[in-house]
Amino acid sequence: YSQVLRGPGSRMNAYKQYDAMDADIDIARSLDIIAEEMTMKDDKTNLPFLIEYDKEDNQDISDTTAITLRQSVRQWSTVQELSRRLFGVARALIKHGDCFFKKVSDTKKWIWIDPSLVYGIEVDGNGNKINFHLKKPGKQANAPGTNLAYGTRHEEMEIIPAAAMIHFTMSDEMGDSAPFGQSVLRPIFRVFRQLSMIEDSVIIYRIVRAPERRVFYVDVGNMPAQRVKQYLESIKNEIRQKRAPGQTANGGKDVVDGAYDPSSIQEDMFFPVTATGRGSRVETLPGGTEDFGTNLLKYFNDKLFRGLRIPTSYMGGGDGAGAQYNDGKVGIAYIEELRFAKFVMRLQERLNEVLDQEFKIYLKVCGLKIDDEIFHIRLPDPANFALYRQAALDADLIGSFNNIAAEKTLSKRFLLKRYLGLSDDELQMNEAMLKEERVILENSNSPSLQQIYDPAVYENREQLTVEQPGGGMPG
Repeated sequence: YSQVLRGPGSRMNAYKQYDAMDADIDIARSLDIIAEEMTMKDDKTNLPFLIEYDKEDNQDISDTTAITLRQSVRQWSTVQELSRRLFGVARALIKHGDCFFKKVSDTKKWIWIDPSLVYGIEVDGNGNKINFHLKKPGKQANAPGTNLAYGTRHEEMEIIPAAAMIHFTMSDEMGDSAPFGQSVLRPIFRVFRQLSMIEDSVIIYRIVRAPERRVFYVDVGNMPAQRVKQYLESIKNEIRQKRAPGQTANGGKDVVDGAYDPSSIQEDMFFPVTATGRGSRVETLPGGTEDFGTNLLKYFNDKLFRGLRIPTSYMGGGDGAGAQYNDGKVGIAYIEELRFAKFVMRLQERLNEVLDQEFKIYLKVCGLKIDDEIFHIRLPDPANFALYRQAALDADLIGSFNNIAAEKTLSKRFLLKRYLGLSDDELQMNEAMLKEERVILENSNSPSLQQIYDPAVYENREQLTVEQPGGGMPG
């Protein structure tokens, strides 16, 4: 049992084990769900990425730059076929912990590399990747031209600089497998093997124990022991045979032939009983119970999904129990679904960094002079209930703010912070926007904050502005 549950001893064996686990329906479906949540398209632009601008509040992005970036993302996605391949990239990443591509050119399609062909990665003292050592597929051991520098493996190696490779990885510098990553399947390996053995045992039990059986108690009286076996065999043959009349081969006299009849066991049985009550009897031995192993299977199945962080409602196995949040729009949002969304977003970060870096390299190669410090691309957030929950919270905050907004003894800024939940940065941003919209100058007669938060001052200012010829500002 301990040998069966022992995990793979090497990275190559782990890849084989992950492939075997992927053959399971629930595991494959779970990997599909995670990969689908990671690689959703933006509904507004129909692009697999979102373009986010890292700019200051007073910095504007020109329409030309925005349009150029959108077209560049669309063209780059077309060249790399990312609309179709991103799902496979995300699935391979979470399944194996790594996903490799080789670059022929920065403007041509990447070539996928099987992770089992990556023999090793050279890193420097700071952990930076220097070279990738790849096995050449199709080479036989001790074939002419093979390199024997790798010991007994006798495989020809190809050394590729890190700049010519794309490595999506789940690696963590605190992990024991760096610079390679760890699959999301690793924590559930033991549970998967236990579940597989339980499923096999339940199936075997149900097959072997499913049919009912009859037990025949045959009265042998004072019969000698040497004749008991012969007598039992004759009774057994008598019960299991049916009698059919026929004729001999040469058309002679009629005979009664006995042949095995499977249905004869279901016929009525007749046994003589003596005056003292002695006689043969038949009892039915029941088959296996229907619920054998069912609860145990459910326990390990739920444990498997917990290890993959898949919400039970996603797998159709949820019973509606647990902590809930009613958002009033789409029904019940489970806390586990919100945690699953955060888990997916952490996985997306593994892809975002590499994709953003490769896209900016593509822009430079194409000659587009756009400052790469003002933007970055990332995968869209997963579809979850977090947005609906935030909308419901905002509605509650707005309702509380409106109920107390007319209170004269409380500062408007305090109300915005306390009951509307605005931070100091958001307050400052809102005040700067109001100054721009209302053309409030710092050297005016009324303080700027008073013009922002006191409606009477603002309305009086508007009235004075309208009355002056030419619409000028009062002195």
